[in-house]
Amino acid sequence: MNDFNLKKKQYRTKLYQKKDNILSKTGVDLIKNKIDFINKDFQRSLIIDDIYNFKIKKLNKIDLCDFEKINENNNKYDGIFSNFNTQVEFADNLDECLKSVYKILENDGLFCFNILTENSMRTIRKIFIEIDESIFDGAFNRFGPFHDISTIIESLNYNKFKEIVVGTEFIEINYRSFDKIRDDFREFGISNYYKNVPKFKKDLLVKTYSVFSKIINKYKYIPVEYEIATFTSWK
Repeated sequence: MNDFNLKKKQYRTKLYQKKDNILSKTGVDLIKNKIDFINKDFQRSLIIDDIYNFKIKKLNKIDLCDFEKINENNNKYDGIFSNFNTQVEFADNLDECLKSVYKILENDGLFCFNILTENSMRTIRKIFIEIDESIFDGAFNRFGPFHDISTIIESLNYNKFKEIVVGTEFIEINYRSFDKIRDDFREFGISNYYKNVPKFKKDLLVKTYSVFSKIINKYKYIPVEYEIATFTSWK
């Protein structure tokens, strides 16, 4: 199992993340679309992050909670929603996370959430593998974690969730500078939270700018892909 620096995640989220970025907005729209198709009004819902502009008539009372504090919550909810905020926590201990959600979910309650799948950021991950190998003689996990849909479904079933449905949405953003990619990753809340990070080397930064400049000069841009999986599941 990979180890993650959750303190770094909290720090960078507070410092850089913007809730109105394109990834967050897309995720919110996907969750809203799911709710629109459900014939149910939710009396008390929990948002497992401060979802940007998440207002919908079917949700009456809304509480907010960081996932790290979910076990301190003694309330019961008929709807629990998350827009990517379970990404790292699911990778750290998926079953324990789902148990925590199940515990505070009412019978016939909905758990709806977005995650990024393993089909995300394939191009840039491949580029950095080649950069790492030239600098460190080996590759490191620099992006993610990402999730396998079938693994999430299996764990939801194991933890007694039912009527599991998942839809996917693929978006691609094309970049013409490495600096813009770095800025957006911070605003998206996407960063390197793995603990097995090598010490910074100036050679790495020089090599990265060189490689990215050559790719952009040749192809005009670098694509960054995101596959969003939106799950609905019931207790």
